[in-house]
Amino acid sequence: MNNITLNLNEAERKTKDITIKNHPEIFVLVQTMMNLYINGFNLIENPSSKINDTNRLWLALITRSFHSLICSVELMKKGYYAQAVTLVRMVIEAYFLCGNCEKNKTIMDVLLHNKPHKRFNYRVLATNMGALDWYDNDYVFACCFSHMSHITLEAMTTKSNASYLDLKLLPSYDEIALIACSKLLLRNGLLMTKFLGGLLDDLSEENVNAWHIKARTAVQQAEVWSSGLKGKKRG
Repeated sequence: MNNITLNLNEAERKTKDITIKNHPEIFVLVQTMMNLYINGFNLIENPSSKINDTNRLWLALITRSFHSLICSVELMKKGYYAQAVTLVRMVIEAYFLCGNCEKNKTIMDVLLHNKPHKRFNYRVLATNMGALDWYDNDYVFACCFSHMSHITLEAMTTKSNASYLDLKLLPSYDEIALIACSKLLLRNGLLMTKFLGGLLDDLSEENVNAWHIKARTAVQQAEVWSSGLKGKKRG
């Protein structure tokens, strides 16, 4: 057992070193995104008279998403791509909830007042806010790795024929998986800043315009990076 632990620690260390060395641009974008959240939280004033149920729920979901993104980045660095994607899925769900809670009293009742309710239908929530394409692409993709499925187990095999006798015990660097995970993480992490910006508009009066400019710039930089991947091969 001690040998397995030592090998696991070494595999994580090597994977993290290779990932950061080969893809420094990704982690510049990630740090820019994280700084947006941190700077936004720092700008939020807390006058209780201005905190309504929508703001309260947005703040809770944004904070939870921020924590999920932090953990997802660390897992991604170490080669746990499926687990990293699962955390991004939680961010996407928070996005759909934030986009519906003002008009959907049930969301408020369940999440703020602990009233019983069946599972949320995220496809319906996405449709209600005009984000069905986001559901059909990013959310469905993330669910493939969050749920037990053939694709989830196939990603853990060492052979192209997906023999489950050859599962990867130790994490390892995979460029294709890393890029896919990074794109999903950045796209949805930045998407959630839309609601952080809405909070700032309601709860802060200082440097909000500057924050919005930085947010737009961060989104543009991520889009430029993502577009530049098309046809690009790493030597």
